[in-house]
Amino acid sequence: MKFWWWVRACVLALIVVPLLAHGVALLCLFLNEMMGKGLRIFDLSRTILDSFIATVGFYIFGGLLMSVLGWLLARFTPPKENNAMRQALLLLPAIWVLSAWAIVFQLAELSFSSHGYNDFLAVTLPWSGINLLSLLSGQYGAMVIIPVGAQACFTLGCYWRNRHSPDSQKSIKLRNTLVWVLVALTLFAGWQAKLRLDRFPLVDQDNALSESIDTWNYDPKKENNKLTKLRGAAPFTFSIKHPRFDGATAAYPLFASAFFALNTFADDMPFYEIEKSWLGISRTPDAYKNIIADSADIIFVAQPSEGQKKRAQAANVTLTYTPFAREAFVFITHADNPVNSLTQQQVRDIFSGAITRWSEVGGDNRKIDVWQRPEDSGSQSTMLAKVMKGTPMLPPKETEVAEGMGRILREVAEYQNSKGAIGYTFRYYATKMNPTAGVKLLAIDGIAPTSETIREGRYPFSVDVYMVTRENPDEKAQKVVRWFLSPQGQALVEDVGYVPLYETLKKAE
Repeated sequence: MKFWWWVRACVLALIVVPLLAHGVALLCLFLNEMMGKGLRIFDLSRTILDSFIATVGFYIFGGLLMSVLGWLLARFTPPKENNAMRQALLLLPAIWVLSAWAIVFQLAELSFSSHGYNDFLAVTLPWSGINLLSLLSGQYGAMVIIPVGAQACFTLGCYWRNRHSPDSQKSIKLRNTLVWVLVALTLFAGWQAKLRLDRFPLVDQDNALSESIDTWNYDPKKENNKLTKLRGAAPFTFSIKHPRFDGATAAYPLFASAFFALNTFADDMPFYEIEKSWLGISRTPDAYKNIIADSADIIFVAQPSEGQKKRAQAANVTLTYTPFAREAFVFITHADNPVNSLTQQQVRDIFSGAITRWSEVGGDNRKIDVWQRPEDSGSQSTMLAKVMKGTPMLPPKETEVAEGMGRILREVAEYQNSKGAIGYTFRYYATKMNPTAGVKLLAIDGIAPTSETIREGRYPFSVDVYMVTRENPDEKAQKVVRWFLSPQGQALVEDVGYVPLYETLKKAE
């Protein structure tokens, strides 16, 4: 009789409870789906708060169901069989899963992109369905939360039904010891989760200044498109083959407006075909790659990084840089931040880690959250060359984005507009292309980044925007470059929202 009790207890702990947990998880997902898109746990368009609420609701409902199932088991089982020893056995799989998770998570340096999770999957076979669902959905935490929560809640239901029944003191001590072990492991896993959040912060698109653009808004066939018209008729147009444009996101409204003003074949082709063939938007790193590889004729970008210069040299390509607009490299923070201006040295100290709290620069006693941009991006290259000037920067914050099927993309985290945040971008992008509520631009050395201070060169971090071509470009590309420097081209620069160089060029003549 004792032997069969052990067999039944082990089958219950290792097979029955995991199967019940799979069923409860599927039921919760079904109900979650039926409640509507706004509460779907795996809807990637939600804000972090919505996601948190949906996820907590999912786990609470599932935990309650597992507790009820444990209570029902105890209801129809003699108390002498549903004793503390059985409850201890029910807790062992939870302790095993949590221990394996903590070890793998630590060895993987808190990163879900490590291949070490194959080891975790291999040693948690009763939960293979949950693990697969977690990998497909990108909800990797479910691989530990559901198994541990299901076993613990089921055990709680069993205990609660017979909590006043007499039992062996040794069994009670063993069960209670395992409960404390489970609590300790849970606290350790929570500490790991905090460390991971510090290293890989969550990115909420509603709270970010994301450097992206919907190019369809610049389709000339779209009603109320965002293209800027020329002042007067274009002096020439291309009807057969337009020079291939590419460039930074922030420059797209400018060179897209010029592209459609200077060609006459746009009406004969769909917008996506034009973008594919002549009007690229690869962002700064890939735009430089394309001009080096002769996949673009003109790119519209900020100054190159040292890496981009070296890659051009390695390819024996000489690039010609023609400035045609002025821009401000700006620093952004939360609108409620009492700090309105920083000195150039304070900026360097913040981004190098020498200054870590806003109180050190006249603000609140709040930690400074420093956000950076990816390597070789136009803003990062400008930051290194124009601002840091050789001072080493803090390592950028990274985030890990789940793509489903176990794939994880690690990337530099986008600026998050928290109360302690500071980041950088270009003035045109922050004020014209993607104005974000709650974000303000900081003055540098007491000088605000306005059109006047940029034009006069008084704003310390004023920069040039360049047209970059290969050495000795063809006549069509040269024609575009010359046109951008003409009064009409410079007028377009101004109308789009940049500061033109025309006055400067006219004085130089």
